[in-house]
Amino acid sequence: YLKNFQETSKVDRLVRMLESKGRTNFHFVLVHAKDPSLYPANLLRNLAFSPVQTSMVFLLDVDLIPDVGFYAYLRKEYATLWRLSSQSVFTIPAFQGINGGASSEAEFPLDKPELMDLLSQKKIKPILSGENEFWVAFSCLDYDSWYAKSEPYQFTYQWPCEPYLLGATAAIPRYDERFVHYGNDKAQHVLNMFYKQFSFMVLPEHFLVHWPHELAEWADQKKRNEHIGEILELTEQFKFESGTAAGGNWHTGQK
Repeated sequence: YLKNFQETSKVDRLVRMLESKGRTNFHFVLVHAKDPSLYPANLLRNLAFSPVQTSMVFLLDVDLIPDVGFYAYLRKEYATLWRLSSQSVFTIPAFQGINGGASSEAEFPLDKPELMDLLSQKKIKPILSGENEFWVAFSCLDYDSWYAKSEPYQFTYQWPCEPYLLGATAAIPRYDERFVHYGNDKAQHVLNMFYKQFSFMVLPEHFLVHWPHELAEWADQKKRNEHIGEILELTEQFKFESGTAAGGNWHTGQK
């Protein structure tokens, strides 16, 4: 998402760097901003979604890194996941470093035992679980169950839960592009899948770690608050429209 044409050179350099390392498994979609004041995250997500050719897709922010064994796990369990994907979507819990822990990719835990060790040392924590953070977005996953279990389990959806989801490419609805300011842009998408009666499953043993970075301009709390009324009004409109379209009670999500 480029706010001026001069930033294109940065993307060109990134492509050259990836190619120099022999990487070919990437696909960039460049979008030039008409109005740099907007945060059209859902439009960008849909554009990223459009070239996907695989049968399943992981809807993941670029700053969340799966553990090194997750891809092998997906290949091994593909037949089971694919069989369930017409009615289920899947997720894994996300974590972030604290007190100097997991501050670079070289320090990310390689597997669940290493992760649990960092948790005990207070070097890592569930993402956004601190004071005045947005823990409600991920607490729905029931992290205590994930710590204890070695099998997939279902969690109960609650608004505004918004974990990173993996599912069948053809079954997952697109994002609502009317959300052009920060807030509820990803949460509406997960809610839509709840209205469509998807089950939400947490996969065992694997996890995401947040890659530390500077906050973007849109993350400024003052800028977020400028459009809060508009966001809340649109959210209620979306709940009514998508819940009704799915044939359910838009307050409860039940048919």
